[in-house]
Amino acid sequence: MLKPLSRLLTSRKALRHIAAQVWDPRWLTRNLSRLAHAKHTDLLLDDFLRQFETKVPYERWIAAHECLDPASLQAMRANVAALSRRPRFSIVVPTYETAPEVLTPFLDSVLAQVYPDWELCIADDASKQPHVRATLERYAARDPRIKVTVRPTNGHIAEATNTALEMASGDFICLMDHDDTIAPNALYEFALALDADPDLDFIYSDEDKITADGQIRYEPFFKPDWSPEYLESCMYTAHFACYRTSIVRRVGGFRKEFNGAQDYDFVLRFVEHIGKAAHIPKILYHWRAIPGSTAASMDNKDYVIDAAVRALTEHIERTGRLAFVRPNRYGGCFDVRRQVEGEPKVSIVIPSAGRPSEIRGDMVDLVVNCVRSIAQTSSYRNLELIVVHNGDLRPETVAALDAYGVVYVHYTDPVFNIAVKMNLGARAATGDYVLFLNDDTEVINPDWLEAMLSLAQRPGVGVVGAKLYFEDGTLQHVGVTFCAGLPDHIRRGFSGDDPGYFFSTVGQRNYMAVTGACMLLGRALFEEVGGFEEALAVNYNDIDLCLKVWERGLRIVYTAQAELFHFESRNRERSVAAHEQAIFLERWGERVKTDPFYSPYFAARPPNFDLALC
Repeated sequence: MLKPLSRLLTSRKALRHIAAQVWDPRWLTRNLSRLAHAKHTDLLLDDFLRQFETKVPYERWIAAHECLDPASLQAMRANVAALSRRPRFSIVVPTYETAPEVLTPFLDSVLAQVYPDWELCIADDASKQPHVRATLERYAARDPRIKVTVRPTNGHIAEATNTALEMASGDFICLMDHDDTIAPNALYEFALALDADPDLDFIYSDEDKITADGQIRYEPFFKPDWSPEYLESCMYTAHFACYRTSIVRRVGGFRKEFNGAQDYDFVLRFVEHIGKAAHIPKILYHWRAIPGSTAASMDNKDYVIDAAVRALTEHIERTGRLAFVRPNRYGGCFDVRRQVEGEPKVSIVIPSAGRPSEIRGDMVDLVVNCVRSIAQTSSYRNLELIVVHNGDLRPETVAALDAYGVVYVHYTDPVFNIAVKMNLGARAATGDYVLFLNDDTEVINPDWLEAMLSLAQRPGVGVVGAKLYFEDGTLQHVGVTFCAGLPDHIRRGFSGDDPGYFFSTVGQRNYMAVTGACMLLGRALFEEVGGFEEALAVNYNDIDLCLKVWERGLRIVYTAQAELFHFESRNRERSVAAHEQAIFLERWGERVKTDPFYSPYFAARPPNFDLALC
């Protein structure tokens, strides 16, 4: 513990950042305790320090990327006249005992919008402080677009928001908190998106936090494009967002029994009715971290977690059969599962070289170890085990595999081609779903297949991938992103208990691809897209398959609820052949120059969600 603490205390950047922020002591205590008990303290400390050290690069990022100078804002105002559509936005805000030092900046940020077609609908929830009503009435007198009503009695946030909703007459509803601010181009960006695609029902932007005094911006959240499965793990869309008013009316606004997570409950009900959603990759919202607020720490509001669990439970019950919803150990993130419909047969295809390797200090027959872990650990039983081999399995290997009813497929080509081997295995499969699994893997949790199957059965989902660990417990796979047109594993080598970037490693998340080391999809879908590209003999064939599925409008999902060890490449040396890279880039290069699930503002290498400085 002393060495990591010494590194923390000697980091001048970290100490400057700590001093500049209003940190919750409980948050600091919890993280220091986590650091003290972690198995991989160096890795965890690096991530811990990274949280503190974001201030300096983020300031540089703001200076480099935000063009909100007077000339740029004036150009936006001029461009409004060129829009073919001018939707009206109703900004809906409940206020209650709002401090003057935050109420005025909130109001001023709305008045500063370069897009003029808006109304601000404020419902004060019977504040007793006289300055609140006086300030609101003064601003309403200043601009007729500001509507204010004062509730006769306090009804709490959901009822106050509904009162404000009753005043709204716009085409779209935008939600704000009474102590936050929005960028001057916020509504303009929404209008641009709707001008390009008028069928959008839901639009959300990136956001950051500001200190209580509003002087420091920090912790930017650069979000992925529309990610339905990620939304079921956490309320990632949050601020700033606009919602088509007709759908808001249909779902009935906000429910008071979900106060604390009323926004999450509302969004979960809302997205059940939408057609199209869009993400604007710009920081348009500044969430004020006042001590005691959710922005400062989720630990301050345990009732928020309870309400969110209830909201998610009802959402899952409306969209499937509930298995469970529970908060995981990272506050604000949830483990969600629907029940598997029926008992579909899963064919597990395992290509193998049939060689032993050293694991945990012992020589182990990899394919036997893999099959044994499936048979002895998995709770899901309707399985078919297919081993694709080179014809040189040792007799003792065959004897061990026979005990588990393995189906054998003989690969006869002397030239190694993993894509051909997997296609051969898939052709022998009789299951409804096919799961491709490396032979150097080992199952950890019994319900791993239920976790993957329940997602694969969701409408719109094509491929499901798992959470894989190296032998030492560090992360091997938690999703794949594309940097400069080539795929790479996210947060590879991070501590196994790393929560990721806004829960990216510990929940479920949408990506363009997952690794073929453990990949599940419907057998009919696999055949429809033509299986694995056999010209990609060793590398990129799994990524190519995912992209073919994604190109058909289906989602690729990573889940942390399916955990396996991956003793990567212990059965052969890995290298990327130049011709494979050329084939991949020729086919996909233009389409993966940017990744909709990984912000262009992140550093390309390594893909750890670190902010790029240029």
